[in-house]
Amino acid sequence: MKPGNEKIYFTLSTDCEATQPAIDNPDLGERSTRGLAEVLEKEGWRGTFFVIPTDIEAHPAMYRELDEGGHEVGLHIHPAAQGYEEFLGVYDAQSQHKILKEAADRFAQVMGYFPETICPGYYSANDDTFGVLTNLGFKHGVCSCPGRILPECASVWAGAPWFMHYAHPHNRLLTGNLDFVNIPRTADGDSMMWGGKHPQDLRVELVDAKNHFYTIKKSVKKQLEENIPVKLAHAVTHNYFEYSDPKDFRRLTLKGIVSHFKQIAESDELEITGAPLGKIASVFRKNVELKTLKLSLDRQGHLNKE
Repeated sequence: MKPGNEKIYFTLSTDCEATQPAIDNPDLGERSTRGLAEVLEKEGWRGTFFVIPTDIEAHPAMYRELDEGGHEVGLHIHPAAQGYEEFLGVYDAQSQHKILKEAADRFAQVMGYFPETICPGYYSANDDTFGVLTNLGFKHGVCSCPGRILPECASVWAGAPWFMHYAHPHNRLLTGNLDFVNIPRTADGDSMMWGGKHPQDLRVELVDAKNHFYTIKKSVKKQLEENIPVKLAHAVTHNYFEYSDPKDFRRLTLKGIVSHFKQIAESDELEITGAPLGKIASVFRKNVELKTLKLSLDRQGHLNKE
């Protein structure tokens, strides 16, 4: 690798929710989480684990251990696991604040600090969500799935930015001037699934490693062409698969994703770093100015030259 080359980051974020009533298997959750950490650590990398309150309360020692070992532990939200309706995006700002604060307080009871990173279940959100997150003190997270159109989950992201960006205080689909870095998962908007409602993305369990190769390849190419300031491949998964088993298909798929990422990055002479979302968000803040952006079209549909 030549010195001074552009960097590209790899991150894996895991939704830890094995204690949800639909799964209710905390032992599987622990095995899976440890298996995922093991895969990353063998590469010398660390990842981000988003945890619902009941998961973190079931395995407090493990999540403290992950935190002490350089992984990032953040908050995952499924309101139904707290006794509410399931989708965060159906609630007004006051109700979202209540749900999130309750969960974050439970997180803090275990970890000893308020979480700075957040991932709502289903990426369910509305135009109040980013403002609520910022007011609560969250600094970054995975809150959107660009291209997704699932109104039945209050998760509609058609037109949202495909890459890392500052959130907008009043419109979830725009880049804005909130001091909150939103980090979408890597996805391919040209390959839509589920009847056109969802883009093929880097969710480990979605497809096999060969399909993921093309998603990574197209995303890296797009980031290079658009001169994205902080380049990233962002894979996601859940902790209710047997990632502790070396022969498990999903573990093998994850290892294939890592191998393909390294191959693609090296072919483009990109310097590789594997890191949790918090460290990548810090790099973004150093490289991208926080400012108010104007929309590029005026009311007649002409480009705004200002």
